[in-house]
Amino acid sequence: MQISVISDCFDNKSVTGMIDACVAQGVTAVELGTGNFSSAPHCNLQELLHDAGQRRRWHEQFQSRGIQINALNCSGNLLDGDMQRRTRAQQVFFETLQLAELLEIGTVVAMSGCPGEPHNGGFFPNWVTCDWQPEFQTLLAQQWNQIVTPFWQQAATQIASHGVRVAIELHPGQVVYNPHTFWQLHQITGDVVGVNLDPSHLFWQGIDPIRVVGALNSHIYHVHAKDCWINEDELRLNGGLDTRHGDGSPRAWGHCLWGEGHDEAYWAEFVTTLRRHNYTGAVSIEYAGADETVDTGIATTVALLKRITAA
Repeated sequence: MQISVISDCFDNKSVTGMIDACVAQGVTAVELGTGNFSSAPHCNLQELLHDAGQRRRWHEQFQSRGIQINALNCSGNLLDGDMQRRTRAQQVFFETLQLAELLEIGTVVAMSGCPGEPHNGGFFPNWVTCDWQPEFQTLLAQQWNQIVTPFWQQAATQIASHGVRVAIELHPGQVVYNPHTFWQLHQITGDVVGVNLDPSHLFWQGIDPIRVVGALNSHIYHVHAKDCWINEDELRLNGGLDTRHGDGSPRAWGHCLWGEGHDEAYWAEFVTTLRRHNYTGAVSIEYAGADETVDTGIATTVALLKRITAA
């Protein structure tokens, strides 16, 4: 099982500096951000798509250092209620598919998107998570029928034409955030779309990632290594749905490194379960912590992953 790192972990470094950091950390692969929610400066989509010489020279920097680009990540809101933001996000998505084909990279990581209100020109994403009151169900049906389905039908055709597959991150705030909603999307797209399994977004929803591995089986196309700590007392008091952001109040949960929210034994079982279901792809480290501890945090996660993947 290949150990990878997401290039955004090194968003303050140049391409060369990012590759140096990967080599120093002892990883053999990188998941490269191409835009949208990714701020990493390592990939100029327009230049790489339209200049074959520059694309070859850029790619050789990775190959010459023994670093494989195992996935491109263009996560963003592809169905944004604001049409300008939506258009930009979709452009990056479709251009990333093109670049993946040119570089012979088989996996593109993305998100499913979250629309606004179709009839009212909703400027902001509207994430429906409750079956009551009745208007919520009406809005949810409109989102899927009028926006989600048409886009992903078109996208599935494009994905297939480029010979790649897309791994959708199960992410709250998007229309696909758990196995049930993934199967809804799968009915639209078929197997060109699978899952990027990031356990950190499941724990606080009350979902067990190990159970999810068994449920999704061969539809797991990519895995992120990120953990989530749980404040059980706050969870019992206020639950996992929490809009407090940076105000200093106690929270029920937060993202962290593997081993900081759940112990090594849990992650060993997680990796064993992936193997049991024939997952042979990468485990890609997504750093969650203070900027000044990036190198230490990634090194700790690499060491943990090497221990449990060698077992």
